[in-house]
Amino acid sequence: MRTCLLALFGLLLCTCTTSTVTGLEEDTSGGIERPNILFILTDDQGIGDLSLHGNDSISTPNMDALLQSSAKFDRFYVSPVCAPTRASFLSGQYHPRTGAVFVTRRRETMDDGVVTLAEQLQRLGYRTGLYGKWHNGATFPYHPGGQGFDEFLGFTLGHFNDYFRGELRDERDEPVPFVGDLTQILSDSAAQFMVHTPQPFFCMLTYQAPHTPVQVADRYWERKQARGLSDYNAGIYAMVESVDDRIGELLDRLRAAGKLENTIVVFATDNGPNGNRYRMGLKGTKGQVDEGSVRVPFSIKLPGDHPANGRVFTTPAAHIDLLPTLLDLLGEPVPEDLDGVSLKPLLDGGQLTERYVYAFQQGYDYTGYPGSMRDSQYLYVARDSTSHELYDLSRDPGQTTNIYTTAGDTGALLAATYQKFALSIGRPDLVAPQIALDAAPGPVRLLAHEGEPLGRTHFRDTYGWANDFFVDLGIDGAYWPITTDRAANYAVTLRYALNAASTGVHVDRGEDPGYKPDVGQAVILRAENGPPLEATLPATKVEQLPVADRVERKEVYPYDWAEHELGILSIPAGSSELTISTPTQTGVETGLWVKEVTLYRVQR
Repeated sequence: MRTCLLALFGLLLCTCTTSTVTGLEEDTSGGIERPNILFILTDDQGIGDLSLHGNDSISTPNMDALLQSSAKFDRFYVSPVCAPTRASFLSGQYHPRTGAVFVTRRRETMDDGVVTLAEQLQRLGYRTGLYGKWHNGATFPYHPGGQGFDEFLGFTLGHFNDYFRGELRDERDEPVPFVGDLTQILSDSAAQFMVHTPQPFFCMLTYQAPHTPVQVADRYWERKQARGLSDYNAGIYAMVESVDDRIGELLDRLRAAGKLENTIVVFATDNGPNGNRYRMGLKGTKGQVDEGSVRVPFSIKLPGDHPANGRVFTTPAAHIDLLPTLLDLLGEPVPEDLDGVSLKPLLDGGQLTERYVYAFQQGYDYTGYPGSMRDSQYLYVARDSTSHELYDLSRDPGQTTNIYTTAGDTGALLAATYQKFALSIGRPDLVAPQIALDAAPGPVRLLAHEGEPLGRTHFRDTYGWANDFFVDLGIDGAYWPITTDRAANYAVTLRYALNAASTGVHVDRGEDPGYKPDVGQAVILRAENGPPLEATLPATKVEQLPVADRVERKEVYPYDWAEHELGILSIPAGSSELTISTPTQTGVETGLWVKEVTLYRVQR
């Protein structure tokens, strides 16, 4: 029986001296006290996944109370999936401008030239911490430790493979093993950071839940099972309720520490629901551009008895507005090159200039389609460059009647406006950047899903989602695009599996009749124009790790990967492709699986 355990890892918190900054309230020493900022973001929680929004299959009293006591935005929009949404929250720009157009294969990476919200607040004297999911770059300078966060405990991938054990990373990308309930661990870590940070803090708490795999402690699962829901929806709702309890505990700890009163608390989710469930009658789920796909809960609770707290705002707003709003609330200038606008005028009782709010579907490459845009009345949807849909949201929030051909010139005007803007913001030069070997403070991990398979080599899953690995790696091999300013030698370690017969799958000896996995496998690594590194991998049998899934997962399963030191690889200066291959084709199930290559710089 799965139970929630306390974290078994040691959490080290850095206590730093305070700095005097300009801000909002004068403190007793004559300085100025900035408000703290807490940004809570859940993953794949749709607009209907709250009891406040009429869902009688779920109970979320703490989220409900937070939303009701805050400035609540009834029409708040994000991107259709997680990495693009996070890039927009952090940058104040629509995600195609940042390079984060997809969710894997380095196409979720946000350009390091973006001045993130964390970097903006660092410059104002804030201590910054991120706890949970990042998903905007796995290597430096794109790692959270290179994008403005003083402290980080979480994961850089699109999802974590197990809610109850694994290996998180810190701000230097060092491993932090844990056993326990990930949702609880992230909450406790964020609370420790906030309670023990003496200077103003910016804490970004990004839960993985309710993203799959569906894993949750027994007490939540059993409570939802009694409601007669499908196992999948029961699991999702149970995960949301677990997060709700953690949010309640977190706010109680801040209140007890005397810090909540001077903390701006922001709550949001990153996209529509990850499945077909209650969503207030809105059309669309995660990954699409309709209202149910991109309209999410959002609130901002201001310190003290600000008159905006407790109000509901119906003016359309979006993820791109968070950065300018927070800077404006702090009395700081808002950069002019943002897509977002400050919501402070609304919070102060005024109005915003009418504008369109856009959403663009994720994709391996950005094309501008599918996409949508809306204002206070209309929603325009373009599934491709030749299809047009128009809805009057004031009368038809569920998008039941396409009025594009009956609305006079309105449809054509909106179509032209959408096309002009959508085609102007793509930045293909920023998409899927090379892995910079010089930027990391420590070893550089080349994860399989950050690379590209060649020939027969392929990912275990279809697209190479987070946590995936190469299989049937042979003559064609796979590669990672790398760059370095200076030539150097690297000690190379490989995480792999060779002969996976013990997983219980069918054993296929492959095309090479002479292939014998039990005696080892030759492997070759090489950077372009550099000498090859040849080594022999010992045969190993890896086991699929047991998991506490409540329903069959869509993601790859975790394994107890073998690890082997290959030797020293010389990598010349410049841009190149680091390839890994074998002299013979190995086969899918009994051949070579590659999870990760790690490079440790050594003295020449």
